[in-house]
Amino acid sequence: MIKINTTQTIVDSFYNSVVKLFENKLVKTKTKKIIWSIEFKTIDKLLNTKLKNFDEKITFEKIIKADYTYMKELVEFLDKHPQRYVLSPQEKDYFLTMYNRLKKADFIKQLNIYVCPYCNRNYIFNFSKNNTQEATAQLDHFFDKKDYPYLAITLYNLVPSCSTCNQRKSSKRENIFYPYLESFNESAKFRYKGIKSIAKDEKIDFLDSKRVMFNIEAIKDNEKVEKHIEVFNLKNLYEEHKDIVAELLQKKEIYNDSYIDELMQKYEGTLFKNREDLLRLVTCGYVNDEDLHKRPLSKLIKDISEELNLI
Repeated sequence: MIKINTTQTIVDSFYNSVVKLFENKLVKTKTKKIIWSIEFKTIDKLLNTKLKNFDEKITFEKIIKADYTYMKELVEFLDKHPQRYVLSPQEKDYFLTMYNRLKKADFIKQLNIYVCPYCNRNYIFNFSKNNTQEATAQLDHFFDKKDYPYLAITLYNLVPSCSTCNQRKSSKRENIFYPYLESFNESAKFRYKGIKSIAKDEKIDFLDSKRVMFNIEAIKDNEKVEKHIEVFNLKNLYEEHKDIVAELLQKKEIYNDSYIDELMQKYEGTLFKNREDLLRLVTCGYVNDEDLHKRPLSKLIKDISEELNLI
């Protein structure tokens, strides 16, 4: 749902982390009898041998730093020649082993993203254990590493995600939002649709979240929005968060404009810095698009709060 921002510093750091894997050569035991070791320059030679018809100047560094356009062109090239450029089991193992040895928690921490970019429902931050960083996130290969092992260790092919989204997407090649370039947030909105009516003899319970109605609507890129919703099962998953919308309805009644102004006059500079801080306190979600990656469900909270004129 949210875009992942990178910097040249992150790209360089990721590249250096891959290079560091080769300090003592990369050694992998496949069986008791087969042991292989590989050097960085040997990967260069392998790529040049295998893929020179795709890119005469291909290098391992170029693969590690490849952007979406380059990856997509490579995938399309490989799809046209499914047998000609296939890697042997051992060659494939080179790339998969490098991915397995990558310090994923360090990479995720550098990206400064705390919520799954596909769904905005689950935290994916790191935690410290025995003075080392451990990740709660999984890394989804946007282009599946089993089908395209060449891209197993490519930075822009690694999307930090929650386990639910990683499993839902799996190896699917659907037209979904690619988080390093685009944002579902900019193409879709949660819309509040009211409260279901009840029978005359039924007791009214404002807190009954089952009566709350809302949905996700595309504001552009309709087909991609619908496919993203389908792949990640967003409609059904967000149905379980009706209580959040019900609470926002309550807050709308309590925190009217005059009460917000009163709280600002009384507590600005002490309990909160500005109006944005106060609205975050009220809604329990971030209210600016650039902050939606900081807390789960912030997209839902922001959109519905705007619908209700709460923010």
